[in-house]
Formats: sequence, structure tokens, C-alpha cells
Amino acid sequence: MAAFLLRHRKVSTLGVSGILKADKLEPCRLHVALRLGALAGACNLSREYSTSYDNRANKFDFLDLTCPHAWYPVARRKNRKIFLHVGPTNSGKTYQALKQLESSPSGVYCGPLRLLAWEVAKRLNKAKVPCDLITGQEREEVDGAKHKAVTVEMADVTSSYSCAVVDEIQMLGCTTRGFSFTRALLGISADELHLCGDPAAVPLIQEILKPTGDDVHVQFYERLSPLVPSQKSLGSFKNIQTGDCVVTFSRREIYKLKGQIERGGKHLCSVVYGSLPPETRTRQDCRQQCSMMQAVNLMFLWLVMPSGWVST
Repeated sequence: MAAFLLRHRKVSTLGVSGILKADKLEPCRLHVALRLGALAGACNLSREYSTSYDNRANKFDFLDLTCPHAWYPVARRKNRKIFLHVGPTNSGKTYQALKQLESSPSGVYCGPLRLLAWEVAKRLNKAKVPCDLITGQEREEVDGAKHKAVTVEMADVTSSYSCAVVDEIQMLGCTTRGFSFTRALLGISADELHLCGDPAAVPLIQEILKPTGDDVHVQFYERLSPLVPSQKSLGSFKNIQTGDCVVTFSRREIYKLKGQIERGGKHLCSVVYGSLPPETRTRQDCRQQCSMMQAVNLMFLWLVMPSGWVST
């Protein structure tokens, strides 16, 4: 843009013309001065255009970063209903949101993991609701699908849906991925937006949504089954039973323990970790196996596992 403005002489009022006429300027200083002048010209012209175009009452400043809700005009045209499903793990909050998604004529599920998106797409297709799967690594489109299951970074903020679900919404506070969840929260255009996550995120979400005028409803859930700590340790991997889960913290340790368990001759063992190729992950549905290991540093504790014993 700076080069365009210079070519079309749009920045003469900023003193660039004076710089060009200045005598005995060193080449390096002249180069820097020209670039700074052109950049300032671009900024001023953008601000002038954005605040005076047609003298409209609703002016938009391209350089104003204090009103992120205004970046998503498609969503702002809707009077969205926001439903916050909050509670502990295994409380049914995501289940209720997905039931609403399944019964809607169109919708999108946004999750933090590829495996979660894959599970939702599989569930909807099994329920005769055609659903596309879109992640950063794979794209599976189904004929006639009006539903999508995506990782949150792939959320489309230019389309409209009847229902949208954003899972693990408390991640909007994450320093590395929080922007994607905030973008989904403010930008997804849906008649109903269902947010599932931890109750601690409720005040922050309510504060972010204040400028949007959306209707916000909070539904709290209680854990459906108790989490009972064992009174004794596992002792040995020889004592694991079908359906148990072993959690470790590195890929190397995962395969080491997998070999140790399978050498006992009683169980087959599936593995799950973040960099596992999608096709490999899909082939071994770990819930159908005898035991499973996963690396919690890769956030796989979000998977709901019917495990009898969880050992770390």
C-alpha cells in the first residue's frame, strides 16, 4: 500500500515531497524517511476513509483494535441466543449441546482436537445427519451435508447456521490458542450458539459478550457418576483390567508401556497422542481395545473414556 500511495502521490501532505527535495540526505536515511512517510500516509488515509465514508452513523475504524466484536458483521446482524453449558467432566453438558446440534437443520461443531471433531462427525453421520469433517490435516465432505465438525481454527465466520457448538470454551484464556476460541465466540453466525466448558470461564464470556447484545443463558451441570479414588495402588501392570487407561507424559514412554502391557499376554493396547497420523488414529478406535495410553501434555484428557481405572 505504501508503494501504491507513493506512485500515486497520495502522501505529499505528510512531508514526503519535502523529503524528496531535501539536499544532501544520506541514501540510507532517505530510504528510511520515505518508508516511514509512506506508512504514515497509508495509516492516515485508511483512518480518514474509514471514518468519513458516506458520513454514515456506523463508522468503522480499520485501525481500532478496541472493538473486536465489530470485526464480524455477519454475526452482528443476528440476535444470537447463547447457551452456556458448564460443569465438571462427565456431567452431560456436551451431550446436551450435541443433541441440539443434531436436531437442527444446519450447524457446526468446533472442538479443540481433531479427534473430537472426528468423533462428532462420526456420531452425526451415524445418526443419518450428513456432516463434513474439516481439520487442518484432513477434509472429508459428505454429499448434501449441512453440518460441519471442525477444529476451532477452521471455524467459518462468514456463513450462517441454525446451531453452533463450541467445545472447551474455557480455552479462550489460553495464551497460544485463545484467539481462535475468542474468534469463534464473537464471529460464528448462528441462531443458537452453545458453549461447553468450565464454570470458571462464565464471567469472562459474559464480559466479552456485553457489546454484542446477545441473549446469554447459563446452565450448570453436576457430575453424573462419582469419581472415586482407589484406596490402594495398582501395584503392577499385570493387575490392569479390560477398559483401564494408563496415562503417561511422553511418546517414548507410551510405546515403552504399551510393549510392557502386551508382553503380559492378557491385553492388546491402543495408543493416542497428538502427532498420531489421522488415518492411523481412525483405524484404531481405542475404545474398542483393552486398555489405552495417552499423553496428557497433549490435552487428550478431554476424551471421554469408559475406563475403570486411570493410572498415571
